[in-house]
Amino acid sequence: MERLTWMLAWMLRTAARLLPPGRREWAEAVRAEAGLVPAGWPRLGWLAGGLWLAVREGEMMRKVVYGLGVGTVAAAAAWGVWLSWHASPAAHPLVVTDRVRVLVGVAALAGLPWAGRRRGWFGPVGTSITARLVRVAGCAALCGLGMAVVRMDRDIGGGPHGAAPFSLPREIAAVVLLGAALAAPPIVRARWPQLEASTLWAISGMTGAIVLALVPVQALAIIYVAGILAATSRRSPVATASLAAGAMTGLAAGLAAALTVYELNTPDDRYVDLILLGVFAMTFLFGTVAGAAASWLRSGAEDPAELREARIRQGLLAGSATGAMAGLVLTNFVAVAFFMMILGPALGAAGGALGGAVAADHPRKPRPARSWAAGLFVRS
Repeated sequence: MERLTWMLAWMLRTAARLLPPGRREWAEAVRAEAGLVPAGWPRLGWLAGGLWLAVREGEMMRKVVYGLGVGTVAAAAAWGVWLSWHASPAAHPLVVTDRVRVLVGVAALAGLPWAGRRRGWFGPVGTSITARLVRVAGCAALCGLGMAVVRMDRDIGGGPHGAAPFSLPREIAAVVLLGAALAAPPIVRARWPQLEASTLWAISGMTGAIVLALVPVQALAIIYVAGILAATSRRSPVATASLAAGAMTGLAAGLAAALTVYELNTPDDRYVDLILLGVFAMTFLFGTVAGAAASWLRSGAEDPAELREARIRQGLLAGSATGAMAGLVLTNFVAVAFFMMILGPALGAAGGALGGAVAADHPRKPRPARSWAAGLFVRS
């Protein structure tokens, strides 16, 4: 009992240091007054109550849970690296290639927040629970996808002629090409500051398409890491409601698509057309639902035309999140469905734009103002 009491007192003293200056003295007073409380369970309850209030006051619970999530992602990334180096003999060409690709993904997870820290593109993480949960879950899903690819390549032989030989110069050239593609937009902006934003986006899109065609696995890993970090940062254009709608509908769409694949898959691929149609349709429909929800939840007092445009934009972003989440979830279950990580965001964005436009043209009816005054319910 004494040791537990001492531990709670130490935790309360540590928590007090993390509180704002105005509340720090209060926590110290609670800890000091614990000596006046009778020893045993009363003192233990006093310290536990003070610690709980200190944690709630400093919002440390959210920080602790997010820190545990980040630690879990780091452990998953380390496990993926270890698996890529120990899953198969070093002579296996596919596994050797996967080692480089896994290292590229882990480097993106660690390096992109550092690279974009000045402009705030990829961090710090947003203050909402949704942003923190989506960031941790998305990065963990990417780590799981890397491990799934390593296991899949370990069990296949690479076709009728065996796996293609590993080429270190090719992998190095791929990394250099990715770095050049990432550095191109900032360099173009700095060299030609008068360049229009539409032209810069066109250049970035063409560069991304070329890189995606040449090195699809590495490019997808970096694009998804960048997208997850950007969508959950404090400067993200994605509203919290839009992010939540996209994440929930994307998870549902991915699980439904995976269930469809498992139920209709046959050794002779008899229903492959039906499977593809179902996966595409579900992604589009769930993106439409997410877009409509994000549009309805977008409120404001600006000009009606500007508000309509903002609602459609949030619907588009929510639908894109739906498609990306659906593709990521489906690929974790069925690794050969990696094409949905490319088509999913496009299908979701189309559905989200449609749902956002429909919802913007049919806004929700405003609810009457309500309040409680002197114990009476007042409705105006």
